[in-house]
Amino acid sequence: MINFIIRKEALEVSRDGRTRLLAIVMLLLGLTGLLAGWANYSDQQRNAMFAQEADQTTFLDQGERNPHSAAHFGRMAYKPASPLAAFDPGAAPFMGQVIWLEAHQRNPAMFRPAADSLELGRLSNFSVAGILTVLLPLLVFLLGYSALAGERERGTLRQTLASGTSTGTLFIAKFIVIAGTGIALATVTIAASAIMALFSPVALSAADTLIRALGLTFFYTLYVLALTGFALLVSALCAQARTALLILLGIWAVSVMVMPRIGAGVAAQAHPISDGARVWAELRSEVSANRVNPDSPEYKAAEQFVISRALGRDVSLAEIATMDVNASGLRLEVTEVLDYAAINNFYANIYEKYAGQRDVRRWFALLSPAIALQHASSAFAGTDFVAHQHFSDIAEVQRNNIVRVMNEDLLLNGAGATTYLAGETFWEEVPDFSYEFPPVSLAWRSAAIDIMLLLLWGALATSLAWNTTRKRLAA
Repeated sequence: MINFIIRKEALEVSRDGRTRLLAIVMLLLGLTGLLAGWANYSDQQRNAMFAQEADQTTFLDQGERNPHSAAHFGRMAYKPASPLAAFDPGAAPFMGQVIWLEAHQRNPAMFRPAADSLELGRLSNFSVAGILTVLLPLLVFLLGYSALAGERERGTLRQTLASGTSTGTLFIAKFIVIAGTGIALATVTIAASAIMALFSPVALSAADTLIRALGLTFFYTLYVLALTGFALLVSALCAQARTALLILLGIWAVSVMVMPRIGAGVAAQAHPISDGARVWAELRSEVSANRVNPDSPEYKAAEQFVISRALGRDVSLAEIATMDVNASGLRLEVTEVLDYAAINNFYANIYEKYAGQRDVRRWFALLSPAIALQHASSAFAGTDFVAHQHFSDIAEVQRNNIVRVMNEDLLLNGAGATTYLAGETFWEEVPDFSYEFPPVSLAWRSAAIDIMLLLLWGALATSLAWNTTRKRLAA
């Protein structure tokens, strides 16, 4: 019996011209968004690879130079774009692509594509994830608004039940057809995005890409299940299909278009982040407050640590007093060591504010599953703030390695020299920046709460729809 009902519902859906039109529009928009996203991704990746090669060439060809002067000249850490950014760019366009690695300073990422685009350009950079988040509810609501209310108006609902079809069979059949249509569209677009990601210049492993694609499919499936539940719930409650459609359109406008923006605004007010100039002033103040007197035990301990690390063996304070080292190189590296904690603590506080903003938005996700979906989707696409923080932290480790190599060369080889210049071959010893994308386990951890919220939405909406349908049809 249920197979017959499913075929009947599927036939009615296929004959609905409005449904076919919206599905075709979604597929065309999804394809356009995927191609546009892939073009943006390829362009960013190509520019990053070219700039990285140019940066390396410039650094190696600088000739004889004071190592610490070269440390201020610095290197550039270029963030490779995630291959799944073509599907969901997430926060990546707002977080920057390049970090300048220089002595004494941890810099934020520069060159944010969103900031460099004209307003019209920003509107044109729609993503596949954004299209699915906005249009899937319209598709599901269009399929479901008359599922029960429409049949009740036409009088066919009572006939169907009188023929021996149980309420459970009818509900499951309608649920499968409505949800299956939305899930199929989402799965096709995610699969196409994953296939393109496998052929990207910096492709993740096939296993990693597959896991991320399966995760995205799971999240959008939960989203569709929640939407289907709401569609059937409203359709069961309303006596007329037109009323059900108006209510569902209102739910779509509030939950998909309004609540995410309100949540973002409230989050920014609850955990404000200073502008660029103020951030620099606060950072300088914190670093200055952390400085210690050169005669203090803490400073002496830092000197002992720096020299021991440079020589590869433990040295005593008494031995340091008899050693011939470059005082400038020693002072510069000790400053780096002492400032390291203060700089990282400062950035950790900024990261906590971003995390606080995300937590506030999660409270609003209790009113809108679209917010939880956005968080989970960008996490698995590798384009959320957590992924950017991972890149920033790796870049900071690299910055310290670069500065340490240069300061140690000045410390050990510049002893007794009035002006010390490193030879041309020394620059090849300075490590190049190397970055690997974080494992998918980081995405699971960062999106765990959002996944639970999607599960909650799916279970709650389906349960409410079933209980309401059973009671209304039994009446």
